[in-house]
Amino acid sequence: MTPIDTNHSTQPRTTESDLAIPSIGRALRVMSRAFVGRCPNCGGGWVLSGFNTVRHRCTSCTLRFCRSDDNYFSGAMFFGLMIGESLAVLGIALAIFITWPNVPWDFLQYGGTLLLLVVLIGVFPLSKVVWLGVDVLVRPVGPEELSSG
Repeated sequence: MTPIDTNHSTQPRTTESDLAIPSIGRALRVMSRAFVGRCPNCGGGWVLSGFNTVRHRCTSCTLRFCRSDDNYFSGAMFFGLMIGESLAVLGIALAIFITWPNVPWDFLQYGGTLLLLVVLIGVFPLSKVVWLGVDVLVRPVGPEELSSG
């Protein structure tokens, strides 16, 4: 049996907040902050405190990063796969383009698989920040998420 994490259970849930369609400018601003690892709300604080550890709150605007429950970052898996596989496919396509017409197919078969695994592990922390950025885009931050309690 796993212990209950009391840090998140005492926080009010925010998944019931209203959805909003972001403007293009807001989307570019929030996602540019997310891709460099900054808080998508203010751009001031860092989201990650280690390789794969998300801080509890932003040090600048006090946004609570885990916005709903302990499984909040499960949605990051989609973005991790999307970003990682896109980068791996671009890398393989670039290798084919550079070595054409003598493409080392055997090397690409095994090296491409290894490349995909390395890239997926490498982008997993980024996928958490991107997931948080997308969530902030479609569910704007409310005042209850910025309280220091």
